[in-house]
Amino acid sequence: MIVVLSGEGQTDLGACSNAQGICNAEDFSPGPMCVLLDQLLVEPLGYSPRETTPGAFHFISEAALVERARMRKRNPRAFLAPGAKRERETGHFAANAWDLGVAAKELEVNGEIAIAVLFRDNDTTRSSAPTAWRIKWDSMLTGFQRAAFERGVPMLPNPKSEAWLMCAAKAQPFQHCAALEDLPGNDDAPNPIKDRLAAALGGRKTAQQLCDWLSEHPFEITGACEMPSFAAFYRQLQDAAHSAIQRRPG
Repeated sequence: MIVVLSGEGQTDLGACSNAQGICNAEDFSPGPMCVLLDQLLVEPLGYSPRETTPGAFHFISEAALVERARMRKRNPRAFLAPGAKRERETGHFAANAWDLGVAAKELEVNGEIAIAVLFRDNDTTRSSAPTAWRIKWDSMLTGFQRAAFERGVPMLPNPKSEAWLMCAAKAQPFQHCAALEDLPGNDDAPNPIKDRLAAALGGRKTAQQLCDWLSEHPFEITGACEMPSFAAFYRQLQDAAHSAIQRRPG
């Protein structure tokens, strides 16, 4: 099985080291959300893709997805127009998921089965509408559906990935984590979530340091699922992994 990823940068799912924006194996430098993803795949798959199959992760940068969208829009019938049920400002979430789903399908050769994970921070502020996260989540699902790719997984932390990490880093790990989703995602807000995570970890950490820390502090699923955004991601990932297992030959 292969896992096709797209994120926002090194501090979430990771980045390419080949300056191409598309990579796997030794050219892919995983970020902390990739380490978390790998941990969550161990149960359904029975193994760690990161440890046993270095080339299992394929990464497509946000810029590379934008280029795929540009090429797609040369075909007028392939344009994803905003509609009454999808906010115009979240149309790019649907487009990103559409192009990532198509890319995942293209990698399903020689019997390979893929799942696709699209990471975006919700980045809400205190003035954001309560429905903001759901609109973005549904937009991603719409994009994967447009690609006719059934194993697409939105990874949409609320308000951002630091909240998920904070659930594991707080003084009482994985307890009473739901309130973390009520914090503003704006880094300019008083006592932002990034500063809270840094304080909990004894200082700001690099992406590699966060990866190493996560490797030593695996996620406790029940406690983490108190956060609705994590619970939604976890359920979608498990469904995608089980679908991939069912399609494996033999």
